[in-house]
Amino acid sequence: MLKIFYNFLIILFYIPYIFLIFFRRLIKKEHQTKYKEKVFINNFKRPEGFLFWFHVASIGEFKSILPIIDFYLKQNIKNNFLITTVTLSSFNELEKKYGSNNRIIHQFLPYDFKFLVNNFFKNWKPDIASFVDSEIWPNFILKIKEEEIPLILLNARITKKSFLRWKTVKTLSNKIFGSFSLCISSSKDTSDYLNILGAKNIKFFGNIKFCSAVENKTKETEQFKSITNKKTWCAVSTHANEEDLCGKAHSIAKKSQGDILTIIIPRHIDRVDQIISQISELGLNVVSHKSNKKKLSNIDIYVVDTFGESKKFYKLATTVFLGGSIIKRGGQNPLEAARYGAKILHGPNTDNFKDVYKLLKKLNVSKKIITPNQLASSIIFNKNKKTGSKIKNIGEKILKKTIKELDNLINN
Repeated sequence: MLKIFYNFLIILFYIPYIFLIFFRRLIKKEHQTKYKEKVFINNFKRPEGFLFWFHVASIGEFKSILPIIDFYLKQNIKNNFLITTVTLSSFNELEKKYGSNNRIIHQFLPYDFKFLVNNFFKNWKPDIASFVDSEIWPNFILKIKEEEIPLILLNARITKKSFLRWKTVKTLSNKIFGSFSLCISSSKDTSDYLNILGAKNIKFFGNIKFCSAVENKTKETEQFKSITNKKTWCAVSTHANEEDLCGKAHSIAKKSQGDILTIIIPRHIDRVDQIISQISELGLNVVSHKSNKKKLSNIDIYVVDTFGESKKFYKLATTVFLGGSIIKRGGQNPLEAARYGAKILHGPNTDNFKDVYKLLKKLNVSKKIITPNQLASSIIFNKNKKTGSKIKNIGEKILKKTIKELDNLINN
């Protein structure tokens, strides 16, 4: 009954979804030609050899599977990869990483409508499928089971809110989560939730986001060199009110630390004008990254208003505050910044990465703050070089165990 109701809703919203995709294309939030892959029948030529299919929603999930893709790329030249994504930004990131590699193919995930799902499998016939993080699409999952394709829920993340929703439809949840051949969980809480929801063969090795490697390539512009000459700390993925907290902390820290630079990378760059206006009211000098100002001698706050620049600033910053944690957004992934040896500061709301923060706290890398005074007094201006190697070692162990489980499915 629930399956019938779900498919009724899928049919009902199909036409509105097409209009939504068209509108998003007009405002350049969808690819100008590939948007069709989400809503219409498509024809693709499947490559010969073994085909891995990984589905990721956006950039974070895509980056988390790179070590796995790179491992199997090197393992056998007959291994090919289909990567499906939802967001335009994740496609752009994939193009940047694998654009010239003809063994990596991209398609935007089609709408979960049965005739589109059937068309997808007619084209691709994958040998193994992995859904990453919290991506659950019932018609795709049931079709994979029908085709007897091994299916993995990789780095599975089920929030308490999502778990409670699934729990109310236990018959459907048992059918959906029981379809996975293997669930590799990102946390102990998720393992418990999956067990209750009907999943089998659940493993927990740690979050695979520990496995990502440090990227040291940065473009050394004159503007960037000007930043390196200052004592610098960074606030990343900030939301409304968190920029104000960082501005006040800067004013406090400046009294004892002297000439410092606070870099703010907001979660949504369309808020940049509002952020600059708000921080300027604190009597601080603010400049945006796009302004390309080369001399920053009198600048207090540097607001990054471009995409994909975080790693460049992680390399510089000795302390990083992760946003979405003062407000109730569950926090952001701290591992990328921690790999560069930065001290990690966060608010009380970190439910999305509870196990990760627990481990970072154990390594004496992270600290919880609430007030501007606490933030200001916790900022340091020296890196811990041992942190990155510790995280790398943890990641290598997680990757090794994950690959072993995937090999077991492939070989069987």
